Amino acid sequence: MDLALLQLPMVLFTTLVPMASGAFIGLAVAFLTTRFSKEHLERIDRWTLLPLAILAVGYIASFVALSSPQYALSLFQGIDIAPLSFVGIAGMLFVALAVVYWIIAMTGNLPERPRKVFSSVVGVASLLLALSMGVMYMGSAVLTWNSALVPLGIMGFAVAGGVPLGALVIGLGGGLPEARASRFPAVALIVALVGTIVSIFAVSAQLLFAQSAFSAYVAGGEVLPGSWVYLIISIAGFVAMLATLRSTLMPGGRTAAALGRTAGAAAAIPLRDREDVDIDAPVGIRSAVPLLVAGNAAVLIGIFVARMMFYALQF
Repeated sequence: MDLALLQLPMVLFTTLVPMASGAFIGLAVAFLTTRFSKEHLERIDRWTLLPLAILAVGYIASFVALSSPQYALSLFQGIDIAPLSFVGIAGMLFVALAVVYWIIAMTGNLPERPRKVFSSVVGVASLLLALSMGVMYMGSAVLTWNSALVPLGIMGFAVAGGVPLGALVIGLGGGLPEARASRFPAVALIVALVGTIVSIFAVSAQLLFAQSAFSAYVAGGEVLPGSWVYLIISIAGFVAMLATLRSTLMPGGRTAAALGRTAGAAAAIPLRDREDVDIDAPVGIRSAVPLLVAGNAAVLIGIFVARMMFYALQF
């Protein structure tokens, strides 16, 4: 793990940026499936600053990594200029689209149909950014990085990490009651599940590839001592995210849309979004936001550990 700790700023960059940019995938899913009130849209737009702030932290980490010429030289040794340019262009494109989207939304000049289109475009741009980050490492001279599994995994991180973060923005904006009464829970869970499966497959396959390549040089050697423990921790983070996301969006195993606008549907609404509710109601009903925060923390840990493994698996 010494190599991973040495490159910790880039670990943070490749953890935070895909997850933060992927939040717009979650938001796009929400806007495509749910019609929010004007009041809730205004609050959701304000809270959209959260993934943008996380994105900024990720880029600050990359600037820290590149501030030392010697560190930057060792970090990108053997990487062609073309993949680096691809990352720069994709990053600038996404940041420009995301910031313009947020500014227009904050001014109240983003009606329903244009919002759906614009948020979808930003979501696609986040996948392009994740792809570019993976392609950059594919162009490296590091044997264990030269695989299509790398961009596949980072794109999986963007989806698996972005959907719960987008759902958290919706929850903080007070839009969960409307989202639960729509197709958002089912669609969001399917998208998050796909991202999780892709992420786990890519991380596991890369570990196996690195181990087989290392064994060819050192018979019976282990490329990363305790690697399976790290893999299990990473997988546990993704699974915990799915569990909390399902518990939040589908209380009792069903969406409010399936229950209809009944007392059962009302009981699924968190306390912060309801006016008349028993103060002694179960904690799970009182607020979904803490569960969403826990789910985001879990998947963040899962992605972080996976990226630590990635940087440790280089030779």
